[in-house]
Amino acid sequence: MFKLCKYLLIGVFMWAGAASSTTLRELKNSLTEYRASKIAISQDPLPMGIFYDLVAPLSGIERFDGRDDAAEISTRTWIQASHELRRASLFDTRIPAQEQLRNRSQVAHAQGTYPLVVLLFDYQRTRDGVDKDQVIAYENGAVTNVLTSSLETDQVAAAAVLNEWTYHGSDVTFRLDAADIYSNMGKLAGVEMDFDDGQGMRSVALNQDLHVVYPETGMKTITSKFEMNDGRIFTGRTRFDVRHLDAPPPSETWNLTASHSTGGTPATGEAYILYAPGHTQVTRPVVLVEGLDLTNTLNWDELYDLMNQQNLIETLRQTGFDAVVLNYDNSTIMVQDNAFLVQELIEELNSATGAIYPLVMVGTSLGGLTTRYALTYMENHSLPHNVGTFISVDSPQNGANIPIGIQYWADFFSGESTDAAEARDALLTPAPRQLLLYHFSSSSGGVANPDPMEPALQNELASIGDYPTQPRLVSVINGSGTQQNSGFLPGAQLIQWVYNSFLVDIRGNVWAVSNTANTRVMQGLIDLIWPLPDESRDVYIQPCLPWDNAPGGLTPTMAELAAVDAPYGDIVALHDEHCFIPTISSLDLSVSDPFFDVAGATNLYDLTPFDQVYYPVANQEHVEITPENAQWYLTEILGPLEQPYLTIAVSGDSLYLNWTSVFGANNYRVYHSLESGNWPETFDTTSGTNWTIPISDEIGFFRIIAEHN
Repeated sequence: MFKLCKYLLIGVFMWAGAASSTTLRELKNSLTEYRASKIAISQDPLPMGIFYDLVAPLSGIERFDGRDDAAEISTRTWIQASHELRRASLFDTRIPAQEQLRNRSQVAHAQGTYPLVVLLFDYQRTRDGVDKDQVIAYENGAVTNVLTSSLETDQVAAAAVLNEWTYHGSDVTFRLDAADIYSNMGKLAGVEMDFDDGQGMRSVALNQDLHVVYPETGMKTITSKFEMNDGRIFTGRTRFDVRHLDAPPPSETWNLTASHSTGGTPATGEAYILYAPGHTQVTRPVVLVEGLDLTNTLNWDELYDLMNQQNLIETLRQTGFDAVVLNYDNSTIMVQDNAFLVQELIEELNSATGAIYPLVMVGTSLGGLTTRYALTYMENHSLPHNVGTFISVDSPQNGANIPIGIQYWADFFSGESTDAAEARDALLTPAPRQLLLYHFSSSSGGVANPDPMEPALQNELASIGDYPTQPRLVSVINGSGTQQNSGFLPGAQLIQWVYNSFLVDIRGNVWAVSNTANTRVMQGLIDLIWPLPDESRDVYIQPCLPWDNAPGGLTPTMAELAAVDAPYGDIVALHDEHCFIPTISSLDLSVSDPFFDVAGATNLYDLTPFDQVYYPVANQEHVEITPENAQWYLTEILGPLEQPYLTIAVSGDSLYLNWTSVFGANNYRVYHSLESGNWPETFDTTSGTNWTIPISDEIGFFRIIAEHN
């Protein structure tokens, strides 16, 4: 999931004319034009070129002032601070836009590189205790005067790593390029950094790789010292998470491009392959298909870590399966386009293996939908897929849910917050539009509706066959099968954000939808000091299906929101998690009641397209692998075990039992009985394929049973 952040605008402008005739958007646009044209006032009143009161101080930039006790800055906060400096500047800072920084971060992350970025700026802002209404005069769309005696000069010194975690801590390559140091402080005399690796401070040369070896995992604090030519020295701190010292690399990586698309550029991605012990090429694959990655930052290391919960990948490898993990380059494009990428992988695997063994496809979340579409499409077009088992893992087969109040919250608070803007923009990409049961862009007039792309996808699936008919269809879900809700009732308040002060009042409250009453789902208010106009929005939704608290795989959107360190007030999550993948959606039940009694249904398999379903008693985290469901996966992937062929030989005074190895078995039960067909409850166990016993007068009969546990 994504984090949705706060939004706030504090203004200090004054203009001639009626405030009521000027909108907040018009003010923002006029200020943008003013900054771009560099007219109306000279630089002299603002020698630093940055007047910070032009923007909302969401990053808490004063915490990163370059002192020895300055706070740590995260990468996301660094991006927010750079966004604010860029918008508050009257002159070019060279700071890239947030989209450029995030795109660069994604590329570097995929390449496994760790670029450092630095902000070193003097800026000006209004001194405390000053009547802010008198600081700036604003007339006819331009700032006409600045009361410089009311200003103070502050500094920001902040360094961050564009990729703030690693799975290869034993060899991390950092790099600080001169082009990534954004400053108005003049020339830099030198840089020293302590990477929290036990080696202390070291001099850092620009434009060169710097190799760091971490002896242990954990959260690290990278401390930077910047010495300017004028003698000033600034300190910056940032976090860096060493999650693993040397995560296993894939045995090989296939770069894939779909052979066709819905009309645009074909989807691309990578298939990461990890061989089973003893294999030198892909032989017997289990394919794990990625889910919805809104920021497109999950690559091999993250996907391996996610899918190897309960040691699942390694257990499959030890059994003899090669693990194949499909990573979309962009998971937010049309579901059909990434389904065509799944099709491409299936065809490549069958070509590489000779289709000797049936494929096992495991689609997690969105991956269950792209895999379903791919297999159905291939059967509809008479294309062989050789898939024997398809496992859908907590997948939105009939829609997903993000509370519509939170969607409106992100939209309302997106103007100044980079995180909120990123969340809002992600919601507007094709895949979320196709998946969400309610979408804020289509729910005007108080009626909660999906985007038209959601029913269009379902109709297209139905038109090509709905589900594949050749594989065994299995659904393993994380939603409760016993009607347990997500921890709150319909219409309950989810987020509380209330802040009152002399300068600004804020409301950012969110409620769940209700199935019985017209409900306010979002209250947004930014009540600013005069003369800026206030901005407010109240969203009411008519009674509708209560997906927010329905049984289903959970995601902690509200907890993530509450973790945001808002500089004004406190964002409180009254409930941490909401239903993300409803139980009846992940099982694709032909019922409309979100609280349908799955466990009590006597005709369950008449209501679902799946041949086998597995569900927990209580709701779990979305795509969480538990000890219970890990065994479900193994049961379905391995299927019924073959029985070994037993031979018995006599040598001296011993009896030697030898049997054939069974694929998928890690233990064998050895039964001994004096009567044929009458096997006792007791048995011996061995992981080998032979057993020796002394000869006695009553040898009897032997039976070997293969098992996997």
